[in-house]
Amino acid sequence: MRSAFWEIAQEVTRNDAKELFRMMMAQYFSGNSVLTWVHEVYLENNAKYSLSGLISQYRNHIPRITLTAQTKQLLDNLKENGNKIGILTDGRSITQRNKIRALGLEKWVDKISISEECGNEKPSEKPYMAFQEAFAGGSFVYLADNFAKDFIAPNNLGWRTIALLDNGLNIHSTGSKIEDKFRPDEEVNDLSEIVVMPFSESYGSI
Repeated sequence: MRSAFWEIAQEVTRNDAKELFRMMMAQYFSGNSVLTWVHEVYLENNAKYSLSGLISQYRNHIPRITLTAQTKQLLDNLKENGNKIGILTDGRSITQRNKIRALGLEKWVDKISISEECGNEKPSEKPYMAFQEAFAGGSFVYLADNFAKDFIAPNNLGWRTIALLDNGLNIHSTGSKIEDKFRPDEEVNDLSEIVVMPFSESYGSI
């Protein structure tokens, strides 16, 4: 998101891109529609830039993002210990696949499920069940961060669920009042807390 906002800020104002980016982030954290604000308020409905054009640029943007060394280490450890790794994400195909390619995740990932492609969003059980069918006979561990919808389906399906808690940078905050059905089995503050063990068919390796 930040990467796309920065690209748009540079596109619409070369002299004050840093200031516009700062204002865009302020609009985001205020819960406002950032691109609508840029078009209607900042650009004052400038005919050169349409709202649909800004939205298209945002959605098709190839982000400048990288994995942390910690994340790479976890992925390497999982693969070295015999795991299959999947990505299950809601969103538009082009946007999510651009992120996946930018991060170089294809080298680790065995299956990708994107809601626009499969036709089902979380908390539907269908995309999770597709992983069960693809890797029949295995056990499943699900790591995510959105308490509102991430853990309902995998909890119901008997998966082991782990939440990465919000450190202030997550898109999804944890929230204080969460029903039991929304809660994961475990919570970690940092990926380094996840210990990868040799693969076990009965429970997986994490």
